[in-house]
Amino acid sequence: MGNKVKFGIRLTVQGEMGATSSGFDYALEMARIAEDLGFDSVWIPDHVENAHLDRSKPILEYWTAMTAIGALTKRVRLGGHSINNTFRHPGLTTKIACTLDEITGGRVILAPGSGWFAAEAKAYGFHEWFDDGLKRIKRLDECLEIYRGLIENDSEDGYSFNGEFYTLENAFCNPKPPQKPYPPIWIAGDSPPTQELMMKHGDVWFMYSKAPAVVKELVDGMKKKLTDRPWETAISTVGLSGTTEAETMKWATMYAEERKHRFPIPPTVDDILESNLLGDEARVCDRIDEWIDAGVTNIVVQPMPPMEGMRFIGEKILHRYS
Repeated sequence: MGNKVKFGIRLTVQGEMGATSSGFDYALEMARIAEDLGFDSVWIPDHVENAHLDRSKPILEYWTAMTAIGALTKRVRLGGHSINNTFRHPGLTTKIACTLDEITGGRVILAPGSGWFAAEAKAYGFHEWFDDGLKRIKRLDECLEIYRGLIENDSEDGYSFNGEFYTLENAFCNPKPPQKPYPPIWIAGDSPPTQELMMKHGDVWFMYSKAPAVVKELVDGMKKKLTDRPWETAISTVGLSGTTEAETMKWATMYAEERKHRFPIPPTVDDILESNLLGDEARVCDRIDEWIDAGVTNIVVQPMPPMEGMRFIGEKILHRYS
């Protein structure tokens, strides 16, 4: 133990994972507690309908909620887990991200994704943009080119882009964000097409938690391919920690039920127990140490239940890795 790692917390905005609320006050309270405990970042998902429980249940819009949280905190970095490219033109996303970086003194993380929740895309009229996965990845590739190009462009004629999906003509994005050359890009996912995006655009590779041996194999593979610049690896994990075995099973079962619609092959309770953080301090630290040995430098925790789980990680674990 002793290797440094940065920890983030996923805030609850959907009433999921044992939360007592899906409202803004609850999310803000989590963010402020996370900041006081020493977490490096806070994260919320980018959906227009509740993707965790039921589409009709409440959920806060990402950029609106994160801007308010950024204005009402002082230090924590602000990330989308992940930001849905289906909803906004990338030029607009770039402008919003730069504005929030200005408002918060350089705390934005841009973690874009191609989108997965087809039902909300159809319901909100985005179905024309929600096509096959490979085309969404190609669209995301263009999005990232625009993000970087629009921010870095200093030409008096502005920035122009003519792609298969998007066009910009003599566009300006000023003021520039405090973070240089631009707010960091976290590439979410580990499929082969997503790995290509990481090699082309990414500063941090952001994957869902897996057994340490699997993470090590993925990271070692990326090290062989991405050699021209520094990059980091992040894990998004569920925190079923600080509880009895019976409570751990209760939360793992709830999580499996809430997430069964998320993946083509739904995670089982055993999958969740194998791949995430659970148990007492020693067991949690053993898993974190294994991930660090595999090359992980950032861990974003989705705690269950949210408040209690966050306090456990913040009070019992963070100081060991600072």
